[in-house]
Amino acid sequence: MSANYSTKKSRCSHFSAPERGEISAYLKMGEKPTEIARLLGRHRSTISREIKRGSVAQVQDKNGKRTYYQVYFADSGQRVYEENCKNSVYLKLDQCSPRFTEIIPSTKTNYRYIGAGLIAIKPIDLPKMVSIRKRSNSKFKVNKKTLGKSIEERPEVINNRSEFGHWELFHSW
Repeated sequence: MSANYSTKKSRCSHFSAPERGEISAYLKMGEKPTEIARLLGRHRSTISREIKRGSVAQVQDKNGKRTYYQVYFADSGQRVYEENCKNSVYLKLDQCSPRFTEIIPSTKTNYRYIGAGLIAIKPIDLPKMVSIRKRSNSKFKVNKKTLGKSIEERPEVINNRSEFGHWELFHSW
């Protein structure tokens, strides 16, 4: 297992333009995505996805024969990232009334409104809302068995021991 000596923050952060430039330079040097991931302090699948996102098809003509291949460009990766950011609309709040967004309710409140049908957005339009599990309203169960009436509540006829079957036995072991 290789040690990761990077001091960069890698959790839940997007690539910056300089990091994309580093990826491009490492690829030109012949480094593999696993090694680039170690050098940048990222997971190898994150690097692979970025390389796929920023790769552009190139054509090379050798002796009249065309060869197609993929090359990663940092500028292309940055452009695709910016387009994706521009096209994403968080929770589609642009479809809500201005009065609703002035108050700025919490996410949980928004989800309750959507679930109750008070907002014209369907839960299927929100991937996060679909993935949230509903908590069960189970009550805590007491591990107590009901065995019958208490001995203090028995009738007086039993305490007299006048009827057959109401006798208590005493065992001495």
